[in-house]
Amino acid sequence: MTLDRQEALLLAQQRRGWSRLQFVEVLEDAFIEHRVQRIRRRLLLIISTAVLFQLTYSVLDLLLLPPHASLATLPVRIFGIVGALLAFIYCRRTSSPARLALLAYVAAYTLNGACIAVIIHLCWNQGVEMPYDGLFLVLLFGYVLLGVSFRAVSVASWGVCALFFLLGMLLANGSVAVGYQGLFLLCANVIGSVGAYLQEHGQRGAWLNLRLLDLARQRAEADDARKLRLLAAASHDLRQPLNAMGLYAQHLLEQNQDPGVHRISSRLAIAVEQLSRLLQSLFDYTRLTLPGGVQAKPEVFALRPLLLRLSSEARAESVAEGVELQLHCPELWVRSDPVLLERMLRNLLSNALRHAQARHVWLLARLEEGAVYLEVGDDGKGLDEHEQAQVFEEFRQLDNPGRNAERGLGLGLAIVQQLAELLTHDLRLYSSPGSGARFVLQLPQAEAGQVPVVKPAVNALAGRVLLLEDDAAGREALCGLLQRWGCEVWACADAAEAMQCMAQAQPQMIISDYRLAATEDGLRVIERLREEAGCMLPALLITADVSSDLQERCTRSHVTLLGKPLLPARLRQALAIMLPDDAKLARTSNAVL
Repeated sequence: MTLDRQEALLLAQQRRGWSRLQFVEVLEDAFIEHRVQRIRRRLLLIISTAVLFQLTYSVLDLLLLPPHASLATLPVRIFGIVGALLAFIYCRRTSSPARLALLAYVAAYTLNGACIAVIIHLCWNQGVEMPYDGLFLVLLFGYVLLGVSFRAVSVASWGVCALFFLLGMLLANGSVAVGYQGLFLLCANVIGSVGAYLQEHGQRGAWLNLRLLDLARQRAEADDARKLRLLAAASHDLRQPLNAMGLYAQHLLEQNQDPGVHRISSRLAIAVEQLSRLLQSLFDYTRLTLPGGVQAKPEVFALRPLLLRLSSEARAESVAEGVELQLHCPELWVRSDPVLLERMLRNLLSNALRHAQARHVWLLARLEEGAVYLEVGDDGKGLDEHEQAQVFEEFRQLDNPGRNAERGLGLGLAIVQQLAELLTHDLRLYSSPGSGARFVLQLPQAEAGQVPVVKPAVNALAGRVLLLEDDAAGREALCGLLQRWGCEVWACADAAEAMQCMAQAQPQMIISDYRLAATEDGLRVIERLREEAGCMLPALLITADVSSDLQERCTRSHVTLLGKPLLPARLRQALAIMLPDDAKLARTSNAVL
């Protein structure tokens, strides 16, 4: 049944009401199933209480009653206990139909109540006074603890009392004592029945509300899933032409030396980079706001190499802004998600360099009491208490009232706060007007491991590159840029074409898009090409959706992951590290000759 159909049935039932304690057939079956599930969850406790009740009274009978009376009541109590145990065995089976399980459950209650009524009259006939309090406790047990429907418990309880009264009329010839006791039990049943009706009426209303809430939750989850699919599709489709635009801009910037064209192409490259950063922030923020959009993958890693790389990449921006960037970090190991942590630190550094109006910005890591405190600070204008409360709000830029797009969208710190919550890293802001600001992250310390060895980058590029890109514009732009940098490139549109080129190209490196055509997975294609080559070729995977799961897959496959839109500087740096040394040496030798 569809969500719309379920919601229509529930809303119609709410409008009609349920004063007769009956839903339409579909909803009634679902409610009975819900009731049986509740009963099964507490079945052991209920049956144990009933059996303990009978066993306790059996012991009291043996201790307090004459032997002939106690021996007469013992088989009856054993019969009630056996009935309760059989009902327990049947009801706990998940294969038992819901209605039959309810019937067995109520039958066990009725059987035990009838046993108490019989025991009372057995004792009276043998001249032993037996109070009817036990029968009252049975009624109390049924109306309060049993948890079945109003009709079922009322029929069972009234039936037990009718049996007690009938036996009294037959065996005690309708004595006055039986009449008073029957009247007391009658009043107890009336009170219990009214209470059971009100209880079930409330339970049915609560069940309807819970079902409507559950449907709303399912709708929200389906809507979130749809938004995630839309976000992934939009991210890929928008970044593809933007990626090609950036590569063409870089190609034009390097190829044409005319001052006018060079100036325009330089501005075009800057504009493309700004647009790339804006789209990245918008997509990241949207993904973080959706449940399950981003999942943390914590691992143990060295902190200093990460901070060195960040400070090195931010050095050019700090020089352009006239800010001195400092790094202070001993050898520390932490447990976190390195991809998400790097994104947080990038945003914090960018915020300090662009918006703090500082002369000094520092990146500091220190160890205190078993925790690593990571600080991004500046000596800028600082923030008052009111501004500190606003700084993490979405689309809030305190120093950009004109909404200058060059200064971003105002999502950087909002993303930092969401990532800190996702990673469960405590984030604190310390600031005051004129004294700068310090953003401090608390990370769990980890045991030291093996530091990965990274080859130093060199300026000369050379090598045979097999390129897989199904987007024609992106393929042409990237191929032209790689050739201009000195690489021999075989550009292919799909996996089949790449497999055909392997023998001729004998590539020294593979560059592949992640989404090739409709169903091709670039990472799997890289693995097939490596098998064809018979060696572990260096590989670079380019994608518009850099998720933690994909990052983990690339790490296991020894594939470097770069996100779209592709920044030429990042691509050149990756190529300088990954291309084989013999190719670079060959390039240098050819230049000398």
